[in-house]
Amino acid sequence: MTPAPCFSVICPTYNRSRAITRTLDSVRAQSFPGWELLVISDGSTDDTDEWVRAAAAEEPRIRFVRAPRHGHPSGPRMIGLAEARGEFAAYIDHDDEWRADHLRVLLGAFEAGADLVATGCERRTATGEVTSRSDLLEVVWHPEIQLLGPMFEPSRVAHRRPLAEEAGGWRAGDGLEDWDLWLRMADLGLRFTTVHAHTATLLDDSSTRRHRTVRRHRLPLAVFDDARRAHAALRRLRGGEHDEEFRHAYLADTIEWYERMATTPEFVLPTGWRGELRPEITRRGTAPGELWPDLVLVPERDRFVLAQLLWCATADHARYVTSLSARVQRRQLTLAAEVAGLESGTFGNRAGRVL
Repeated sequence: MTPAPCFSVICPTYNRSRAITRTLDSVRAQSFPGWELLVISDGSTDDTDEWVRAAAAEEPRIRFVRAPRHGHPSGPRMIGLAEARGEFAAYIDHDDEWRADHLRVLLGAFEAGADLVATGCERRTATGEVTSRSDLLEVVWHPEIQLLGPMFEPSRVAHRRPLAEEAGGWRAGDGLEDWDLWLRMADLGLRFTTVHAHTATLLDDSSTRRHRTVRRHRLPLAVFDDARRAHAALRRLRGGEHDEEFRHAYLADTIEWYERMATTPEFVLPTGWRGELRPEITRRGTAPGELWPDLVLVPERDRFVLAQLLWCATADHARYVTSLSARVQRRQLTLAAEVAGLESGTFGNRAGRVL
């Protein structure tokens, strides 16, 4: 009998055709040889299956599994976990690739005692142009950081194989199913170990599911009874006049928050890193860019709610984010409410009250 591999790599796919070979080749090129690759075709209707079968004929560590159509990667990932034989489960999406040392880097973290590991990444367009690389703050972890924003795409993550099912497994939904699983793992008391090295390359393209995620939940900032004043408040926030104040508020809130988290045992810095976080926070807080890209004005019966769109998978998660934001983004939210409320002339009156 063939000995069980160290890693079971799970790759859901649908109608990727020949392009999937780049993903498969990046796994085949791993410097650590102890892996199996389970490619689960989610009812593909093109020639994807033929390309995977051809790769499997050349490389016995590739296992092809044909599944009925789910229309969502969670189902195929659960099928992959059921078929897996490795001690560790790693994930790779069918349009992503790995650096040749990705599995070896993960193995080093597991050998040091990790249960759940995430690496750094770079993001590229379909033509290979680098659009971004994960910075240091993207691999600093704490349950509160995990709660406030999406972290760690599947191609960056591996875990001891039983842990996903112990947390309730992969679940279908509008999107953010990876974040949802990591949150449930954190609720079980599991902690990420992180590595800053950019060992995963992710496709950054408007066609990917992350760009199509429906954002149903919002963080309310203020409510107005008058449409004209609500739109005026929106213009004030987006106009740039207060951007410097908002950047100062972000820096003060974030430094205070990280300093508090750093005193707790749950706080995780990337393996081997011993630098200072304050310069990293300052760099991010002073980076150019629009401050309010996700600000919306939502009609709600006879009112108008000025709100920030949230990356949240569930209503319960949105409530947790709203509660935590009130504590850790206090200066920013207070300033936003003041800027919005000042438009009414009398802050907090019937025409423009803070929520």
